[in-house]
Amino acid sequence: MLNEIAIIGAAGKMGYWFSKYFSTRENIRLTLYDEDLRSLRLYTTATIAESIDDCVKSADMVLVCVPIKNTPLTIKECAKKMKSGSILAEISSVKHNIIKTLKEISKNINPLCIHPMFGPGAKTINQMRIILIPVRCKERELRILEDLFHGAIISVIPNAESHDKSIAIILGLTHYINLVFASILSEEDTISLKTMAGTTFGVQSLLSESILTHDPDLIAALLTENPFVMDQIRNYLDQANKLAEDVFKSDTIKIKTRFERIRSVLQKQQDLDKSYKLIYDITEKINDKSVL
Repeated sequence: MLNEIAIIGAAGKMGYWFSKYFSTRENIRLTLYDEDLRSLRLYTTATIAESIDDCVKSADMVLVCVPIKNTPLTIKECAKKMKSGSILAEISSVKHNIIKTLKEISKNINPLCIHPMFGPGAKTINQMRIILIPVRCKERELRILEDLFHGAIISVIPNAESHDKSIAIILGLTHYINLVFASILSEEDTISLKTMAGTTFGVQSLLSESILTHDPDLIAALLTENPFVMDQIRNYLDQANKLAEDVFKSDTIKIKTRFERIRSVLQKQQDLDKSYKLIYDITEKINDKSVL
């Protein structure tokens, strides 16, 4: 049973989100720490610790919400002072180095390697996806995760390599593409473009603009800390250059052949007509709120 939860990095966007989430749980004492202690003054119902040691020493669970590059060292610092039987969890987006660190901590501490697939804008945990990468005992770690986050959709990925390879596309490549697109938009009169735009541009520009609300350190980490992102970017540039060559040559036959081949492959995996309809459903909801 969890009576006290400690959050390291509570002033960050995700640290703040989890602090709010756990503050609503009955009979839970919340202890918070961040290097920027002044930012924690906003918390009125939690205990603010002056150091990592003070924050974690009596906690039943410690949740590490710090930048990816700082996570391994922070895990080690926490583990040194945590009590036997407690849970040490972390939420980083890249796992290859972190999983090694979690495996090295004391056997008396229960590691929990998770990746929340949502950002600080999420209003509820319900139907949000959380990835679990087992460290020592999948069954025990899955039970802990299910107890912590009722209503979330939990996906279990067998190892850090599988996780990082998938995330290289899911987050790394998508952020790369959208950052490039947003860079082009920044050179244009976007207000004028949006007065003429339809569904495709509306959704794409909204997605690209939304990533600009992220912390620059997170974007940089997603693109540089994951060893598999570079391969995906190279593949993207290769595919883009091949298509560009066909476009520059006005080779409509090759363009149509490429389009039909890609469509045929993806149609076998998913219903493209359903995806098309969903885009319009999303757009209608957005327009109802006068966002686009």
